[in-house]
Amino acid sequence: MSVRFFLGANSGDGFYSLYDEFACSKGDRLYLIKGGPGCGKSTFMKRLAARAENLGYTVEYILCSGDPESLDGIYIPELKLGFADATEPHVLEPRLFAIDCCYVNLGVFCSWADSGKIIEFTARYKQMYKAAYAFLSAARTVKKVHIPGLFDEITMKSVQKRADTALRRELGGIHPSLKSSKVTKRFIRGISCMGEICLTDTVNRLCKRIYIVDDRFGLADIYLKRITEGIAERGDNALICPSPLCPDELDAVLLPEYGLGFVSASVMQMKKPWRHVRLDALVSPEALKAHRAELKSLEKQYRSLLESGIGYLKQAKKYHDLLEVEYKPFIDFTALGEFTEHEVKRLIG
Repeated sequence: MSVRFFLGANSGDGFYSLYDEFACSKGDRLYLIKGGPGCGKSTFMKRLAARAENLGYTVEYILCSGDPESLDGIYIPELKLGFADATEPHVLEPRLFAIDCCYVNLGVFCSWADSGKIIEFTARYKQMYKAAYAFLSAARTVKKVHIPGLFDEITMKSVQKRADTALRRELGGIHPSLKSSKVTKRFIRGISCMGEICLTDTVNRLCKRIYIVDDRFGLADIYLKRITEGIAERGDNALICPSPLCPDELDAVLLPEYGLGFVSASVMQMKKPWRHVRLDALVSPEALKAHRAELKSLEKQYRSLLESGIGYLKQAKKYHDLLEVEYKPFIDFTALGEFTEHEVKRLIG
């Protein structure tokens, strides 16, 4: 069963990376792929992944946060084998060279380039990202505004109590355990040149019972963090999914071993979830009425800033595509293709 995630996020703090946590379990081997635009990094991994799936292996696909149609990594659990684009903005170097990591240098198939446009397009590409991150930072600031009086400590305790109730219902009570909880972090949502993307198919593949948690007033994060604490207390394993815009907040907590997931309603919509956690009902009608205008204004500002950031990510993608075109004449695609096929057979079989 293959799944898709993001390991990087275009966040309110710039690029946010989880790549240091990729393919780092005992026995894993990670190949760090180096090379410039158009040098075939994504194609190399797609060929590896296709071969692995044809042989019946599960593949974890890591999508590029800038362009989700491109790959930044793959992991094949049965082979304990990982591959990652190790170039900016997620530069990676070996933990223990030739022990658990090594290089794949696709840059050797590119000769010295003679194009003034490469310099121009590289500068424009970076300018677009700088502008995008400025708008995303502003969007995060608006998203983080908590209106005084909308809800109080009693409300937050009620949210946590509902999380505890859900865990008791699904996993039973807390008992002494010799197990230590293993937490894996992945993004199931991305802010990219294609807009906001939620990898709903991954959630549905991993979890058959999904709790959708109301998040109109920002209460889902409190609920999900309490779920995370309860899982750790039980010694169970969890897949924690931070928000791409605000990585200190959570989009979801998934327990694939139980086929169970808890997902913020602001991330994923389902007509018939396993359960709907109606946290919005905890906010009093009086408080909602008093602050309705502020809430509407904040949502409008947030959406406007987010869309502006996405607009600049689209412009960055345009310049990246132009860069690939400029590099194309200097790449030996015949040799690159032969190398790729040789490595696919050598590494996957």
